[in-house]
This record gives sequence, C-alpha cells and structure tokens, in this order.
Amino acid sequence: MMNKKIIAILIVFASIFTLFTGAAAQTLQFGERELQIGDRGADVVVMQQFLNDNDYREGRVDGVFGPLTYGSLIEFQKDQNLEPDGVLGGETLERMQEMLDNVPTENAKEADTVEAMPQVAMATSEFNFTAAELDLFARLVHAESAGEPFEGQVAVAATILNRLESDLYPNTISGVVYQVESGRYQYSPVLDGRINLPAGESAKRAVREALKGWDPTGGATGFYNPAKTSNAWVRSHPVTATIGSHVFFKY
Repeated sequence: MMNKKIIAILIVFASIFTLFTGAAAQTLQFGERELQIGDRGADVVVMQQFLNDNDYREGRVDGVFGPLTYGSLIEFQKDQNLEPDGVLGGETLERMQEMLDNVPTENAKEADTVEAMPQVAMATSEFNFTAAELDLFARLVHAESAGEPFEGQVAVAATILNRLESDLYPNTISGVVYQVESGRYQYSPVLDGRINLPAGESAKRAVREALKGWDPTGGATGFYNPAKTSNAWVRSHPVTATIGSHVFFKY
C-alpha cells in the first residue's frame, strides 16, 4: 500500500501541475503506467524523489522525465541487476514500488533516528526553514565553499546552523548571513555580491546533510582560510577542525 509520504507528494504536485498548465490533466498514481523519457506527471515526481533520496539523482523534482532522470534510473537498474533500459516498468517498477512500500512511517523513522543519533533528530526538528531561507543558506555555502571537498562544504553549512543555536548570533538564516558586526559583514560573499550567485547541487546537498545532523567541525561557529586572512581575532579562538583550505573555530 502506498505510504502517506507518497500520497502527500502526489497531491501537492498534482495541484502544482494544474495551476501551471491550466489543464485538467489526468493524475496517475505511481505504478499505474510505465514511465519513459518525455513523460510528465505526479508519478514522475515520486520516481524523481525516490532517485534523489537514494543518491542516484541530484536535481530539482519537477515531474518531467528528462535526461537527468533517465540516466539516474539506469544507474538504479544497474545496482539492482535489472535491465538498464531507462524505462520504469516491469521488474524495475516492482522493485522501486517494493522499496517505497518498505519505507518506515514518519513516526517509526523518528523513533529510530532518536535512538540511533539524537543529534540528527534535533537538527531535523528544530529548524523549519522556508524555501527562500534554504535557497539563501545554500547560496552562502556555495559562495564560501565551492571548490572545497564535500565534507568541507558540509562543515561550512554546519557552522551556520551552530550560529543559529548560539545565543551570540541572530536566530534566523537571513540574520546570520547578513549580520554586521563592528561595521563589517560576517561573510565576504555578502560584501562582494557572490551571495547572489545560484547555489550548485553540491552546496544544496551539503545543506541537507548538515540539517540531518552531520557536523564535521565539532561545533564550530566560524571558519577562515589562513592563506587569505591574517585577522588576529579569528586566529585567537580554539581550532576545532581543519578541512580542505578552511580552519574552523568556536567562539
């Protein structure tokens, strides 16, 4: 039986498609038809979300079966020892449906998470960001850490969340990003305009990992590149980690 998460996704995206197309297109539930490149619909949304959640795909969930989704589906088929034809039907559909139906309910997942990793439960329940806030968050991570190893990108994201949890900093994403202290922006991308550049997929994924509770910095609230700054203030604080070209510290 289709779980509540899948049904909710179908309802939301069916509404979106109706609004943007202006047509009362048929809404097919996941599994009611074979899917191939070029198809559109709420059932494509479920497939894309599944591929994203299982690290086969990185991209916007838009309900359009395009080349990115096609390639991601083939990788899933190869991993499952299925015919890699890029079509969601037959055994491929059965396997994906089986995996979707075996996803724990939200309450069960929460209980398992709290028992195994309390910090993850805290991170996923405490922060309730809007889409605009998540976009700003990812843009800052991208501007500050593009070119760094993925762990370093997650580390930058973690320091922002750590600031949100600290009484020493603002308690909103925009407040942290645009904070001015002693007449200076806290983040150079805000000063030079790089904050306005769109975030890459790696930065978006780093934000998601940080929100799940991954903090490679050990609780750091700041970072700097020692090759680019000689600021005595940042260098005066205890170093918690060095990842890539960044040194992370706690204030």
